[in-house]
Amino acid sequence: MITLLAQVFFSWGTVLGVGIIAFGLGLLLRSAIIFKQRKRILSLEEEMLSNHERILTLEKKMTDSRKDKNGVVHEYDLSSSRISDREVKIS
Repeated sequence: MITLLAQVFFSWGTVLGVGIIAFGLGLLLRSAIIFKQRKRILSLEEEMLSNHERILTLEKKMTDSRKDKNGVVHEYDLSSSRISDREVKIS
């Protein structure tokens, strides 16, 4: 009778131990995956900010190169990429 109880106890203990170890390993694996994904997201965000900065710099250079001698910049119609009739005075 005692050996039967000992077998049941040790088998439940073994199952419980294996379950706890599996849970811990799964938690560690999931944490590693989340850490890697967050790192990748931050990298992509930095790349996007760098690209936006570059675009803004190029747009500023284009605007500066299109200034007339008296400080007038032609306003572009973005849908057709043509110079509109309006002009914007830059001070």
